[in-house]
Amino acid sequence: MATTNNGAPNTLGSIRGSNISFKNKDTENNSKIDLSDLEKDFSVLTEKNENPFPTEVFPKDLQAIIYHAHNNYQFSIDYLGAGCLSAMSAAIGISYKVEVLQGWLEKCNLFMVIVGRTGDAKSHALNFCFKPIQKREKALFQKYEQEMRDYERSLGGDQEKVEKPFLERLLINDSTPEALIQAHSNNKRSLCIYMDELHGWIKNFNRYNSSGEEQTYLTLWSGGVITVDRVSSKSIRLDDPFIGVIGGTQISVLKEFAKGGRSANGFLDRMLFVFPEVQKNIKWSDNKQDEIIMQNYFAIITDLIDLKLNPNNESNIICFEAEAKKFLFDWQNARPENYLFEYERSIEVKLQQYVIRFALILQLVFNICEDKTDKEIQLFAVKGGIKLFEYFYFNAIKVRDETIKKNYNESLSELQRTILDDLPSNSSFSTADAIKIACIIVNGKPRISERQVKTYLKDRKLFKKVSHGFYQKIQ
Repeated sequence: MATTNNGAPNTLGSIRGSNISFKNKDTENNSKIDLSDLEKDFSVLTEKNENPFPTEVFPKDLQAIIYHAHNNYQFSIDYLGAGCLSAMSAAIGISYKVEVLQGWLEKCNLFMVIVGRTGDAKSHALNFCFKPIQKREKALFQKYEQEMRDYERSLGGDQEKVEKPFLERLLINDSTPEALIQAHSNNKRSLCIYMDELHGWIKNFNRYNSSGEEQTYLTLWSGGVITVDRVSSKSIRLDDPFIGVIGGTQISVLKEFAKGGRSANGFLDRMLFVFPEVQKNIKWSDNKQDEIIMQNYFAIITDLIDLKLNPNNESNIICFEAEAKKFLFDWQNARPENYLFEYERSIEVKLQQYVIRFALILQLVFNICEDKTDKEIQLFAVKGGIKLFEYFYFNAIKVRDETIKKNYNESLSELQRTILDDLPSNSSFSTADAIKIACIIVNGKPRISERQVKTYLKDRKLFKKVSHGFYQKIQ
């Protein structure tokens, strides 16, 4: 935390005292112009972005930080929004879990991949978002160095032997399973794999046939128990692992993420891809950083890191309030049951689980920013989680388009053939016509969703675009 002139520690509230007060427009209605809303409206009007990152799900203080970094450094809002989300996840760790149903506890770890071209400032944007955690890591390393000096002095003396210290940390960039699990056994609250380029992480998977590295990460994503036996050292058991992943990759490397069966075993669908629709070349500038806004961000992440476990040294359990839980369950129950492509089903299922994780993060960060102590996840957090679901679903489909090479020697699915047969064969048809035909009601529900129809129409092996919004089947 920052300190005041008299040396007293600042709380998040006291730091904000000299700053513009960014209140949640859902909780306060006044005539003041909100700068974050103006920034959002401006980007919508000036950029043809079909899938903008939903910054509105964050508290106003956090939105101000994102737009400040975007305006000052021209970092992509997508990179900043997703980077902040990942940093908050890493800061929270296992301090809180959400109880969805009796016996179903969900953590908030995220596997995030930042996609872009060379020179899109992916690493710089992530460095900005993780700077408060890097500052904490520096302090922890200094503490470790002092403890090691004390330990080494104790080895040659007569005093009682001091236990060898270990390095406390929140981030790790050595992604070998051995290094990861050893580090996590010493840092049980959380650990996040943080790498500039995730290509190396993926490339090393299963470099030894018996390593089972990919399966280990599938288990870590789910938060399941991990036991590692080594001949040369003691066995390690992680009963409650919390591993996050964050890093960048280039568009041309995306196919590596789908190799080795990762597109079929659910691994690819556990990744949250950040793939901006709009990406501009970075222009250098000497704009000055707003220190108050940066202090606010450091305070938010620091407060999340400092969230305590319960008196039994276990995770605090938070539940959904009744209205939020009903909304979430109604939304999930109304999701489509039939899919044109099997990968859509797998993406859908994993991202539904992410909605719960997003809601937990959003609730905790709102509690900190607005000085609340809500003991339940509220409706706004669920709705924010669903907005993030929509954003990441769009990107997941976009990544599949990049990575999947469709094999048209194989038969289409029965549903694909049926819809293809139902569409006009001798004339062009509009997107609206296709939606009307494809989305007929079957057993009380649309046969497929409107979004699925639009995805289907992009298949240039089946349809050609004759004009804006009009298509024709390729005979």
